[in-house]
Amino acid sequence: MEPMRDPRAALNHIMEALVFSYRYDPDERTFVLVTEFPLKSPGSIREFAAFVFTDVDFERLAGDLAPYQRFGEAYSGVGPGGMVVQDVQQRDIGPDRHRLELWFGDNFGGVAVVYGQLRGFTRGSTAEQVGPRQWVYRDSRTNERFDLDFPFPSLVGPAA
Repeated sequence: MEPMRDPRAALNHIMEALVFSYRYDPDERTFVLVTEFPLKSPGSIREFAAFVFTDVDFERLAGDLAPYQRFGEAYSGVGPGGMVVQDVQQRDIGPDRHRLELWFGDNFGGVAVVYGQLRGFTRGSTAEQVGPRQWVYRDSRTNERFDLDFPFPSLVGPAA
């Protein structure tokens, strides 16, 4: 896991990126977004990005398909399929306050976060096919094995 130099600028690169998860913690007022990342580190076959927002006010932007409304403060795209980022809108709204709106399509809708601080991380990977539809992912720097659906387990993992 490598820290990003400019996570706000990096958010502009996640258009069409697969969303692995997002999770808002109202008690901590944090929001974590995990996506694919198109800018690959040396030796990486697939790059992942995690964005950690603090001092957050969260809003779910509802879409038009009822089954997706169950995803409020958390989403996890475990398994095949999933959603991609279709629009990214950012703006400053005050001293040390920023607004990010992410749109995932008309059916799902999106999320908006107003936040104070943002940190970002990337993780490069290698992958080895071990079965007809089975792959083992490893960190391209450390060779540590990780779950494709949760590439940043220290930041966000499966719901308990």
